[in-house]
Amino acid sequence: MGRRDNSDPTGIGNTLNWAWAWPANRRVLYNRASADVAGKPFNPLRKLVEWNGKAWVGADVPDTGVGIAPETGNGPFLMNPEGVARFFARKGMAEGPFPTHYEPFDTPIGKNPMYPNNPKATSSPAARVFPHIWETFGKADEFPHVGTTYRLTEHFHYWTKHSLVNAITQPEQFVEIGEALAKELGIAAGDRVRVSSKRGAIKAVAVVTKRIKPMKIEGKTVHHVGIPIHWGFKGLTKPGYLANILTPFVGDGNSNTPEFKTFLVKVEKV
Repeated sequence: MGRRDNSDPTGIGNTLNWAWAWPANRRVLYNRASADVAGKPFNPLRKLVEWNGKAWVGADVPDTGVGIAPETGNGPFLMNPEGVARFFARKGMAEGPFPTHYEPFDTPIGKNPMYPNNPKATSSPAARVFPHIWETFGKADEFPHVGTTYRLTEHFHYWTKHSLVNAITQPEQFVEIGEALAKELGIAAGDRVRVSSKRGAIKAVAVVTKRIKPMKIEGKTVHHVGIPIHWGFKGLTKPGYLANILTPFVGDGNSNTPEFKTFLVKVEKV
């Protein structure tokens, strides 16, 4: 810690002596891809790495051999054996080799804009959904807002709720809502709110923020709600609710990771 500093001599936000990085202290993975085939940066005002005729130099540790000239054909994707980007996945994708968009099972717009005339392609057909779970998915007319879960800098999962310092910095469960939604619902910062989904409900303090903006999707205004995960078990923080009370039970088609990043909720002032 004593050796760290947040100096940024290039002025582009690259702090090589601060915090976490990729191996070899790279700050931007695949930064070789920020330069053209001749090694000249695509954006001269934000140079990450460039070829100076003898070596790769710049604001970051090159994600390529320092002395390998561009004319040798070295690719920008060091961690792929081919050295180039892949347009499709070669294996391991249950949904198929080419990426596409699927709506979450709790969809705020009710259809997939990519395939508006194919209801079977609204959400991923490869997802793992047990039969009794289908009835637990919400509809936008009853749950008009979109919830998303995330972590806070001051906590690590549920463990740091037992640490006094962490409990002091983030002592109580809250949800983040944008200013537009707060105005629409008559909610002020610090008010208690109830956030419900088809699966359950939680109560927490409202944090009204500029960070979350309303979105226009298919001509419809969609409001997001941020729901940190770190409460629900006893600790030094104030008691709270499990965020997963709200989330759907869906296994991603490729990783089986639950669909906790987008789901329908309703926010109400308590």
